[in-house]
Amino acid sequence: MIIFNGKFTWDGKTDTGNKPVSWWPGSQYLTIVDISAEKTDVVMLKPFIVLASDAREAYSIHKRYQDLIVGVCREFDLDIQKVLWVRCNRDVENEMKVAVLKLLTGKGPYRVFDLKWRAVMPNERKLVDSILPLSSGLKTGG
Repeated sequence: MIIFNGKFTWDGKTDTGNKPVSWWPGSQYLTIVDISAEKTDVVMLKPFIVLASDAREAYSIHKRYQDLIVGVCREFDLDIQKVLWVRCNRDVENEMKVAVLKLLTGKGPYRVFDLKWRAVMPNERKLVDSILPLSSGLKTGG
């Protein structure tokens, strides 16, 4: 079940008391899918998949990508530990990386994460390939 498919934007301001994704405006193409909705008989460790691609508008979130992940999870009420976050590079065909977040410190809305990127595994790639045609803003080449 698709939760969101389009351009996710932020204006660099806050009126909720939470830190914005960035203090400068920017955007990313996102496709958020709940795969557990189709397989109700299976308990999944990561039932949500986010496919993300840079929209190349305004501020690049590259250096603070963990803030984007936290902001999207807050906006869509997703448990950050139950999301498979896949970054797609639109310039290089089939280049994808998976985010690995580690909580460093904090409680509640004031949490600090360390972010590392790893290659997408074959089973994850197969799952992403089944979702990618649904992703209008994401292009992996070809």
